[in-house]
Amino acid sequence: MPTQESIAAKQDSEVSPAKRTSALRSALTRLLSWPVAPKAIYLGSDLFALTLAHMLALRLVQHFLRIPISAQNPFEYHRFYIPFFAVVLYLFEGYKHPELRRPEQELERSCKAVGVSFLGLVLFNFVAFRSQPFSRYMLVAWCCLALLLLLASRFTLRALYGALWKAGLGRRRALLIGSAAGIAEFRQLLSIQRHNGYEFIGTLPDSVEPAAPSPSAPGLPVLGSVEDWEKAVTATGAQVLVVASPSVPNGDEWLGELLQRSKERRVDVELYSCVLATTNLNYEHDEFSGCFRFFSKPTWSLTVQRGVKQGMDLVMGLIGSVVTLLLTPIVYVLVNLEGRGPLFYRSAFVAQDGSTRYYLKFRTMHVDADQILARDAALRARFREKQKLIDDPRVTRVGRYLRKYSFDELPQFFSILKGDLSLVGPRTIRQEEADHYGPLLGRLLSYKPGLTGFWQVMGRQTTTYQERVRMDMFYIDRWSIWLDLVIAAKTVWKVLKAEGAY
Repeated sequence: MPTQESIAAKQDSEVSPAKRTSALRSALTRLLSWPVAPKAIYLGSDLFALTLAHMLALRLVQHFLRIPISAQNPFEYHRFYIPFFAVVLYLFEGYKHPELRRPEQELERSCKAVGVSFLGLVLFNFVAFRSQPFSRYMLVAWCCLALLLLLASRFTLRALYGALWKAGLGRRRALLIGSAAGIAEFRQLLSIQRHNGYEFIGTLPDSVEPAAPSPSAPGLPVLGSVEDWEKAVTATGAQVLVVASPSVPNGDEWLGELLQRSKERRVDVELYSCVLATTNLNYEHDEFSGCFRFFSKPTWSLTVQRGVKQGMDLVMGLIGSVVTLLLTPIVYVLVNLEGRGPLFYRSAFVAQDGSTRYYLKFRTMHVDADQILARDAALRARFREKQKLIDDPRVTRVGRYLRKYSFDELPQFFSILKGDLSLVGPRTIRQEEADHYGPLLGRLLSYKPGLTGFWQVMGRQTTTYQERVRMDMFYIDRWSIWLDLVIAAKTVWKVLKAEGAY
């Protein structure tokens, strides 16, 4: 018979893998939650990318231009300009914690840092190394490779952090404090961006009993009132307090005390305001009064960005139209395999002036698709709810393939070239969808609708209609050419993965 010692040993051996996994997760979470860890990881990644770019630039210039390495730059010069670049990136706030950096800001800061570093090195070389051999080709090659490798390494780290956060690792423990409306708005804002950097561990709403459920944060325990925040921080080990418009007596005095006590506890505080969250303004810290001064972005910057956007629409509209024309005969044959009919489908949308216009798509449905919808009341009700249907019986087999890889969207490049659509913008809507936007319709129509947009890369048909509305407003409130570039790059990735389309 087995002894008690053998039974205990067997039980230990059975649970030890689970214990090891749990211990590993805890250790990884503590490491990633350490404030210095993200900065060190990104700095190491940047230095690796810059060093690799330097080595590749030397070899490329040597191989293709036949310039010997000894004549390309002064000896050990890279030991100067690689740290110089890291300092420039630091000055551009490139080492903020990853959950605080949006992807378009990552792109903008990286591009600006590389540009400033390149110009700084050119000026420094002109002064310090005028009499020494120096290859301008090598510096240009380094600049281009540094930008590509830096962006690749940084966005790879962003994807890695996103995967870890989604798995519940490395997230910062956060308490939500304030009004129910403010807490709900804050969570919705993070939800539409698919931001998982915080582990919400509880709420401290105003005017709510401690044991009552929180309608603004379903699934989260209510840990008391706003006055109990210190007890909640001690009990939960929270690292971040998110304060959203709390309604408390002597609010300024209470908030000042919270900030002071949080500073002593080394707990971060985020002050959420729905006004500032939807206002795309620059800001500066007034060191005399301690206030933040908000101001609009320079007119020249917006003018340049709009000019770049128009140029991008023209170029991509022309390229896309040529590709569409070349593929049209092939698609015509495929579309008509399951029944003769027109190649194109004219889809109506509301233009900026409120009129109804049309763009073309390759036909993906049976010719009698409208009759199928009219005959089936249940199908019609499902369509009205989201304006989309999963497993739509009207779609042909070839049409499902075209939709999966977004080939049906190619004729929209004609409308981009014509100027009715933009490459990136809010989603197109039909007249019957205008009611979903209510008073927000004017803001939606202030921007030209796009072939792709924020909604398409953040969930597409997997989102609810209200989420789509919020995503359109998010894009409009935060528009920049950098956001358009990120959306365009994500669109290519989504199309290659055939994700979110049906």
